[in-house]
Amino acid sequence: MATDTQIRIGVMGCADIARKVSRAINLAPNATIAAVASRSLEKAKSFATANNYPESTKIHGSYESILDDPEIDALYVPLPTSLHVEWAVKAAEKGKHILLEKPVAMNVTEFDKIVVACEANGVQIMDGTMWVHNPRTALLKEFLSDSERFGQLKTVQSCFSFAGDEDFLKTISV
Repeated sequence: MATDTQIRIGVMGCADIARKVSRAINLAPNATIAAVASRSLEKAKSFATANNYPESTKIHGSYESILDDPEIDALYVPLPTSLHVEWAVKAAEKGKHILLEKPVAMNVTEFDKIVVACEANGVQIMDGTMWVHNPRTALLKEFLSDSERFGQLKTVQSCFSFAGDEDFLKTISV
């Protein structure tokens, strides 16, 4: 269902990936970045300026304060994965819809806690996995479904990995 109502997004954290997602949010016809939060007011201000957020964007110097902002409908959370369960549950409890950067949790138990909190509070959760929504995914499915080329395809296995630098490795907990 299309609507003219703007979804007011709060960006909870100033990670590099948030720069790219912020641009995408700004391109969406029904969404606007209404606030940004960091553990430091100065960092949030710098992030907003560097990413050309409008002057009307609220700047929060803590994650707690953006949760309490009544003018935020949903939160984009690009925090380190080890912090997702804490902040996603708090956001759900405050009635905020959530877009969590990938991966959404450290393990299935943490993910289950997030889902339970979202269901209990009537909010939606979406992960930041963009490939599902990319037009190339539909083309890939069509390509792989070509029985002339591949026969009867029964399974596809894939693996994703990347080389995390020392800073990345410090932010995860095993």
